[in-house]
Amino acid sequence: MTDAPPIMRRKIGRYVVETCALPDGTVLLRTPEIYPLNARDWREPYPDMKTALADFAARTAIPKINRTRLAQLRRHGFAGDVCGKEMITRLDPWTGATTLSEYELVEETAGA
Repeated sequence: MTDAPPIMRRKIGRYVVETCALPDGTVLLRTPEIYPLNARDWREPYPDMKTALADFAARTAIPKINRTRLAQLRRHGFAGDVCGKEMITRLDPWTGATTLSEYELVEETAGA
């Protein structure tokens, strides 16, 4: 028998996520099946489970960009057609790796 805290495994979006609640109430989070491999390490500790899951969801959400930003990305070669699907190149906020990503086109905001 071990005194190690239990690890909970769940699927969030397209990722398998493991969380571990520590005795002091803080939470660690990792993605054991993600690439690159260094992105599989335990993250933070977060103050609670809700904060841990919200941070992960925010970092792995599909980016939202407006038409002006999309035009800039295209002009510099960071957006284009990949096998019939429009994609952008970006640094992934969770893994830190350069990746191709889908995106959501949003309306311009006033003053932007």
